[in-house]
Amino acid sequence: MTLPHFADDKARLDWVARSLYSGLLSDACDAAGFRDRALGADIRPLDESLVLVGRAKTTVWAPMFHVPPRPYDKEIAAVDSLQAGDVFIMAVDRSHAIVPWGELLSTASLARGGRGALIDGLVRDSRQIQAMGFPVFCTGRRPYDSCGRGIVVDYDVPVMIDGIPIHPGDLVFGDADGVVIVPKQVENEVLERAWTKLSGENTTREALRAGIPLAQVFRDHGIL
Repeated sequence: MTLPHFADDKARLDWVARSLYSGLLSDACDAAGFRDRALGADIRPLDESLVLVGRAKTTVWAPMFHVPPRPYDKEIAAVDSLQAGDVFIMAVDRSHAIVPWGELLSTASLARGGRGALIDGLVRDSRQIQAMGFPVFCTGRRPYDSCGRGIVVDYDVPVMIDGIPIHPGDLVFGDADGVVIVPKQVENEVLERAWTKLSGENTTREALRAGIPLAQVFRDHGIL
């Protein structure tokens, strides 16, 4: 199915958030030849009622065991360079010590039009973040400051999480079932496939509700 016309990228992202879900996008990535684009099952939303959709704004972190003279410089620069529609990505390699995200950075991101944050590690201030309605996906919570434990070594560069490369500008989608990364170069194809499958799922659902046997419905529609 042809995608709707979008006035701008915000309208596109809003439509994706409203219309699709992670299972559809994962299936569509598989069909487009980009299999296994879902991050690890331990990366979970702080609030399962929120959907995370936006453009990857990437940062790479390294562990620290001392406090350098200017520990926050690149982190601050990365946050201040956020654009509307971005999702702040933090690749910390499942560190249990680096806790780079909390209420204040969520506030700064939201004020700049950021659409959420994702980390393959821990966050803090989770109660305050949830009260803001700001989508954050993480592996857990710990009340540490990142200072002296981790530092941004680069940003706006390709990163790797769970063996999945994430490039700046890739489409990030997260809901209660997990996070899918859609490569920018196949985004239109993946969205069209997901939109088409959603229509087919709606037809399949109605047939099943009507009591038609699953085997027949699958033969007719090829969707399960």
